[in-house]
Amino acid sequence: MFWLDRLVEERIRDAQERGAFRNLSGEGRPLPPDDELSNEAWAAHRLLKKHGLLPDWLQLRKEIYEERQIVRRAWEEYWQAVQSGDLDDPNHRAILRRLAWRYRELARALNRKIDQHNVRCPSMAHELVRFPEDMIEREWKRRGMTPP
Repeated sequence: MFWLDRLVEERIRDAQERGAFRNLSGEGRPLPPDDELSNEAWAAHRLLKKHGLLPDWLQLRKEIYEERQIVRRAWEEYWQAVQSGDLDDPNHRAILRRLAWRYRELARALNRKIDQHNVRCPSMAHELVRFPEDMIEREWKRRGMTPP
């Protein structure tokens, strides 16, 4: 890569001599601070960040974090309904089954996105843990009961 570095330096020097860098916006001012200067792709990351563009796996990650809240709310809604009604009432049990189904479907959809993210992310260190789809059943079992 030595020849490439030399070529780049020569082209920059030629452009400076021609005056290509004069009267640019921000001339004479320091560059804004960048936390990722040690990264070899810092310029690309800076441009992507500046223009609001993300690699697809990071966009998925952003969506996953937003949708996790929806799944957690479905979990909380289910347990609030458990506490607020009579477990012997068939109508209330039907509501609980519907809420449990809703939680499972939301968790399943989120897990599909998590799987896509984990396939696309650059390393295992960035992978996300899947949401347990059977968490309601596990909680009932932990309590020593069967779900309604």
